[in-house]
Amino acid sequence: MPKDLTGNGFSTASIRCISERQATELKRFRLLRGDVVLARRGELGRAAVVREEQHGWVCGTGCFVLRPPSALDADYFAAYLRGPEARTWLETHSTGSMKMNTISLGVLGDLPVVLPDLATQQAIAGTMAQLDEHERLLRDQLELTRRIRHGALDGGIIPTP
Repeated sequence: MPKDLTGNGFSTASIRCISERQATELKRFRLLRGDVVLARRGELGRAAVVREEQHGWVCGTGCFVLRPPSALDADYFAAYLRGPEARTWLETHSTGSMKMNTISLGVLGDLPVVLPDLATQQAIAGTMAQLDEHERLLRDQLELTRRIRHGALDGGIIPTP
Protein backbone atom coordinates (compact mmCIF):
# COMPACT_ATOMS: atom_id res chain seq x y z
CA MET A 1 0.00 0.00 0.00
CA PRO A 2 1.17 3.61 -0.43
CA LYS A 3 1.83 3.96 3.31
CA ASP A 4 4.36 1.12 3.06
CA LEU A 5 6.53 3.02 0.57
CA THR A 6 9.17 4.96 2.45
CA GLY A 7 11.96 7.02 0.98
CA ASN A 8 13.46 4.57 -1.45
CA GLY A 9 12.21 1.28 -0.01
CA PHE A 10 9.46 -0.55 1.82
CA SER A 11 8.39 -0.49 5.45
CA THR A 12 6.97 -3.64 7.01
CA ALA A 13 5.96 -1.88 10.26
CA SER A 14 2.23 -1.94 9.47
CA ILE A 15 2.10 -3.95 6.27
CA ARG A 16 -1.05 -6.01 5.67
CA CYS A 17 -0.69 -9.68 4.89
CA ILE A 18 -2.94 -12.02 2.95
CA SER A 19 -3.06 -15.80 2.70
CA GLU A 20 -1.12 -17.67 0.06
CA ARG A 21 -4.47 -18.73 -1.46
CA GLN A 22 -5.49 -15.07 -1.85
CA ALA A 23 -2.06 -14.21 -3.24
CA THR A 24 -2.41 -16.97 -5.83
CA GLU A 25 -5.75 -15.50 -6.94
CA LEU A 26 -4.03 -12.11 -7.33
CA LYS A 27 -1.04 -13.47 -9.26
CA ARG A 28 -1.03 -10.64 -11.78
CA PHE A 29 -0.29 -8.24 -8.89
CA ARG A 30 2.61 -10.30 -7.53
CA LEU A 31 5.86 -8.41 -7.40
CA LEU A 32 8.95 -9.52 -9.26
CA ARG A 33 12.50 -8.52 -8.47
CA GLY A 34 13.23 -5.36 -10.47
CA ASP A 35 9.65 -4.08 -10.56
CA VAL A 36 9.02 -0.51 -9.51
CA VAL A 37 6.11 0.10 -7.14
CA LEU A 38 4.61 3.59 -7.40
CA ALA A 39 1.96 5.12 -5.15
CA ARG A 40 -1.06 6.06 -7.24
CA ARG A 41 -2.79 8.05 -4.53
CA GLY A 42 -1.87 10.31 -1.66
CA GLU A 43 1.67 11.66 -1.79
CA LEU A 44 2.52 11.03 -5.43
CA GLY A 45 6.06 10.17 -6.45
CA ARG A 46 6.68 7.60 -3.73
CA ALA A 47 8.42 4.75 -5.53
CA ALA A 48 10.59 1.79 -4.63
CA VAL A 49 12.35 -1.00 -6.48
CA VAL A 50 11.38 -4.55 -5.60
CA ARG A 51 14.38 -6.44 -4.23
CA GLU A 52 14.73 -10.14 -3.53
CA GLU A 53 13.09 -9.66 -0.08
CA GLN A 54 9.86 -8.37 -1.67
CA HIS A 55 9.78 -10.86 -4.56
CA GLY A 56 6.36 -12.56 -4.49
CA TRP A 57 4.62 -9.91 -2.41
CA VAL A 58 1.26 -8.66 -3.70
CA CYS A 59 0.79 -5.04 -4.71
CA GLY A 60 -2.21 -3.36 -3.09
CA THR A 61 -4.80 -1.26 -4.89
CA GLY A 62 -3.18 2.03 -3.92
CA CYS A 63 -0.05 1.39 -6.00
CA PHE A 64 1.00 0.57 -9.53
CA VAL A 65 3.41 -2.21 -10.42
CA LEU A 66 5.67 -0.96 -13.20
CA ARG A 67 7.91 -3.40 -15.07
CA PRO A 68 10.65 -1.37 -16.72
CA PRO A 69 11.89 -2.60 -20.11
CA SER A 70 15.54 -3.63 -20.42
CA ALA A 71 16.51 -0.16 -21.72
CA LEU A 72 15.34 1.42 -18.44
CA ASP A 73 17.25 0.81 -15.20
CA ALA A 74 14.74 0.20 -12.38
CA ASP A 75 16.77 2.11 -9.78
CA TYR A 76 17.12 5.10 -12.13
CA PHE A 77 13.40 4.99 -12.94
CA ALA A 78 12.38 4.89 -9.26
CA ALA A 79 14.77 7.75 -8.45
CA TYR A 80 13.37 9.70 -11.39
CA LEU A 81 9.79 9.14 -10.17
CA ARG A 82 10.80 10.40 -6.69
CA GLY A 83 12.44 13.49 -8.20
CA PRO A 84 10.90 16.95 -8.10
CA GLU A 85 10.12 17.19 -11.83
CA ALA A 86 8.20 13.91 -11.95
CA ARG A 87 6.42 14.62 -8.65
CA THR A 88 5.32 18.05 -9.87
CA TRP A 89 4.12 16.54 -13.17
CA LEU A 90 2.20 13.80 -11.33
CA GLU A 91 0.57 16.29 -8.96
CA THR A 92 -0.34 18.62 -11.84
CA HIS A 93 -1.98 15.76 -13.75
CA SER A 94 -3.70 14.13 -10.78
CA THR A 95 -7.35 14.20 -9.84
CA GLY A 96 -8.89 14.39 -6.40
CA SER A 97 -8.32 16.76 -3.54
CA MET A 98 -5.21 18.35 -2.06
CA LYS A 99 -5.31 15.64 0.64
CA MET A 100 -5.80 12.68 -1.66
CA ASN A 101 -4.36 13.14 -5.14
CA THR A 102 -4.88 10.20 -7.48
CA ILE A 103 -3.18 9.36 -10.73
CA SER A 104 -4.59 7.00 -13.34
CA LEU A 105 -2.59 4.49 -15.35
CA GLY A 106 -3.59 6.28 -18.55
CA VAL A 107 -2.23 9.59 -17.28
CA LEU A 108 0.89 7.90 -15.91
CA GLY A 109 1.57 6.60 -19.42
CA ASP A 110 1.95 10.21 -20.57
CA LEU A 111 4.63 11.03 -17.99
CA PRO A 112 7.69 12.33 -19.84
CA VAL A 113 10.76 10.38 -18.72
CA VAL A 114 14.28 11.61 -19.40
CA LEU A 115 16.01 8.53 -20.77
CA PRO A 116 19.79 8.74 -21.07
CA ASP A 117 21.76 5.68 -22.19
CA LEU A 118 21.77 2.70 -19.81
CA ALA A 119 25.31 3.33 -18.49
CA THR A 120 24.38 6.91 -17.59
CA GLN A 121 21.15 5.71 -15.95
CA GLN A 122 23.15 3.25 -13.84
CA ALA A 123 25.67 5.94 -12.86
CA ILE A 124 22.85 8.29 -11.83
CA ALA A 125 21.13 5.47 -9.90
CA GLY A 126 24.39 4.72 -8.08
CA THR A 127 24.83 8.33 -7.08
CA MET A 128 21.21 8.54 -5.94
CA ALA A 129 21.70 5.39 -3.82
CA GLN A 130 24.70 7.02 -2.12
CA LEU A 131 22.67 10.16 -1.46
CA ASP A 132 19.76 8.07 -0.12
CA GLU A 133 22.13 6.30 2.28
CA HIS A 134 23.61 9.62 3.38
CA GLU A 135 20.10 10.97 4.00
CA ARG A 136 19.21 7.83 5.99
CA LEU A 137 22.29 8.30 8.18
CA LEU A 138 21.38 11.95 8.77
CA ARG A 139 17.83 10.96 9.74
CA ASP A 140 19.22 8.36 12.16
CA GLN A 141 21.50 11.01 13.69
CA LEU A 142 18.58 13.40 14.03
CA GLU A 143 16.47 10.73 15.74
CA LEU A 144 19.31 9.94 18.15
CA THR A 145 19.73 13.64 18.90
CA ARG A 146 16.01 13.94 19.64
CA ARG A 147 16.11 10.92 21.97
CA ILE A 148 19.13 12.33 23.83
CA ARG A 149 17.45 15.72 24.12
CA HIS A 150 14.22 14.13 25.38
CA GLY A 151 16.22 12.07 27.88
CA ALA A 152 18.05 15.16 29.08
CA LEU A 153 14.79 17.01 29.66
CA ASP A 154 13.42 14.01 31.60
CA GLY A 155 16.40 14.01 33.95
CA GLY A 156 18.43 11.47 32.00
CA ILE A 157 21.45 13.76 31.94
CA ILE A 158 22.44 15.27 35.26
CA PRO A 159 25.33 17.72 35.20
CA THR A 160 28.09 17.29 37.74
CA PRO A 161 28.77 20.36 39.87
